[in-house]
Amino acid sequence: MKICLVGPGIMPIPPNGWGALERQIWDRACILGEKGHTGEIINTSDTNDIVKNCIDGDFDVIHVHYDMFYPVVEYLHGKVKCPILFSSHYPYIDQPDWHRRDGYWRVAEWMVTNMDKYYNFAVSPKDVKWYQEHGWTEDRLFWLMEGTNDSEFSYSEECEYKDRSIYLGKISQRKKQDKYQDLIGIDFVGKYESGTLFDKSRESYKGEWGREDLCKDLTKYANMVLLSDGENGTSLAIKEALVVGLGVVISKHSAAELDISKEFITIIPDDKLDDYSYIQEKINENREYSSTHRREIREYGMKTFSLTKLIDRYVANIESIISK
Repeated sequence: MKICLVGPGIMPIPPNGWGALERQIWDRACILGEKGHTGEIINTSDTNDIVKNCIDGDFDVIHVHYDMFYPVVEYLHGKVKCPILFSSHYPYIDQPDWHRRDGYWRVAEWMVTNMDKYYNFAVSPKDVKWYQEHGWTEDRLFWLMEGTNDSEFSYSEECEYKDRSIYLGKISQRKKQDKYQDLIGIDFVGKYESGTLFDKSRESYKGEWGREDLCKDLTKYANMVLLSDGENGTSLAIKEALVVGLGVVISKHSAAELDISKEFITIIPDDKLDDYSYIQEKINENREYSSTHRREIREYGMKTFSLTKLIDRYVANIESIISK
């Protein structure tokens, strides 16, 4: 199959540093190629170019990964012979109060009034649930579980930093690093985004890692912390952490795809997100367990989130659509 993957055109694909969506699109295209398909990437903010390339490309399917391009999706309907898929990576789809606040309501409205034309590949079970509640039927709604290209990452069965946790992600209001910067034993890694109270002069801030450093050094930590107030399902960083043997301490917004019965997965309830002593205790407990159960954690991560395996499900879903 020849699959068109449309990116946002905001940063390069593959990304130079941070960019989880861009990384997912790149990895998906690469693994599709390894499995005998073609994943062709269109990554520009010029909507005229997107339309032209989609029409000229003779694709078996077009998958738009940026919901702000919904006018492009609308325009392409009837002008290309292949099915059109879209995925929204907006982290607050299941929280309608954010739609007006972020100016997202037009996109949300479009997504629930065009269910008979397109195919929705939702990136999280919570998003699937919201779409179902708003009328999407199972023949046009699929769960696109995102995974990690595990072959890129180093893994060590021995934990080098047994007393350290990593809080990985862009330093932003959504990911709440500024709120938890006083917790003990945490290194913060991520691109700094202005508009937060995070103090980047502290020793615990390790700056922005490049891809090579991330793939090499993530496995050195005992566990990962991420207490954001919204995510596109389970954050890619969490999946990468599990694949390299780290336990996780997270808010409910990243737990939708996880087996929360696992001892190395700790969910901080909403009513405890301001209880710093409770959070510190849970981080310490998780860190102690995770540092000595790395093989168990890695096996779970590989079984659940290896993109090499998840691509097969993606291809099977597309084939079922094309065969209709």
